[in-house]
Amino acid sequence: MQDELYVSSGPCLIVGGAKLDEEWARQYVAEIPQAMTIAADSGIDFFYNNGRKCPDLFIGDYDSADPGMVDYYADKEQTLKMTLPTHKDWTDSEKSLMTAIEANCDPIHMIGMTGGRLDHTLGNIQMLRRAADAHVHAYLADPYSRTLMVAANDADPETGVRPVRRITLNREKAYGKYFSLIAAGGPVTGLTVTGAQYNVADAVLAGDSSLGVSNEFAEDEVHISFDSGYLLIVESRDYHGAADRAGC
Repeated sequence: MQDELYVSSGPCLIVGGAKLDEEWARQYVAEIPQAMTIAADSGIDFFYNNGRKCPDLFIGDYDSADPGMVDYYADKEQTLKMTLPTHKDWTDSEKSLMTAIEANCDPIHMIGMTGGRLDHTLGNIQMLRRAADAHVHAYLADPYSRTLMVAANDADPETGVRPVRRITLNREKAYGKYFSLIAAGGPVTGLTVTGAQYNVADAVLAGDSSLGVSNEFAEDEVHISFDSGYLLIVESRDYHGAADRAGC
């Protein structure tokens, strides 16, 4: 996925505490070279279970992390600790994302943050707006999908004109064969999609519509543009991993 605004300044991996397909997670992480690593509370389990690796940051109020894990990493100088209060206005995951954005990381990959409790999943999707406003790629990934929120361009301060936001999806680099476009927090206007099975021109994608769900590539590249709003781009695929083989 690429567009005309984002400029990479170093990747980051954030691991949350949702249940992970370890096989998938190891493969996903292996494709993120030289990444800054952050464990969000019980996300520390992933690092411990995969070679007892030391993340760069261990962030959380430690209400869900195994006390043994907290003790193990307490004296590891390779891992900086950011202890958060239990009562706060953001989750451990959101603080981890805020920290990665402040560190000028781009792209940011977040795993272990979907599935399980629906409130946490929805909160993690909503916090993608922080990255969109900062013009940073922040991907929320699991075995079945990878989600990015993209904001419309800011208006030119002199002319007041808002340049069209343009994004390209590449079939070869896509996370899966499907992609969905969902309006976040309000309508997306001027939506144009070409190169897909289902194309639109200058459409309004409402926040209460499933119109943009489950599209596919018709050409090697899909071109997306829109004038205003926040657009969730969800790349999806069928996955046959450990959970599927176990009949779950």
